[in-house]
Amino acid sequence: MKRPIAVWINVGFRLIVAFAYFLLGLYVAFYSEFDLGTNFGVPTIVLFGLLFMAYGLFRIWRAYAYFNSTDEDDEEYQKY
Repeated sequence: MKRPIAVWINVGFRLIVAFAYFLLGLYVAFYSEFDLGTNFGVPTIVLFGLLFMAYGLFRIWRAYAYFNSTDEDDEEYQKY
């Protein structure tokens, strides 16, 4: 069955935010010239950028999981 337009809007906003986090992490890790020192020989700003990128990927996975949970043909909801 078709999904409601609200689900598509919700997934769209979730993906926009996820890609924003990922692109912010990409900028922070590799293009920013801000210096916060190093941890274990790795610049701290690269670690922060990788953290943002990982969170962006997590948000993409959560959008996918939400989209799959809105399937009305799912048998889990039909069991009483």
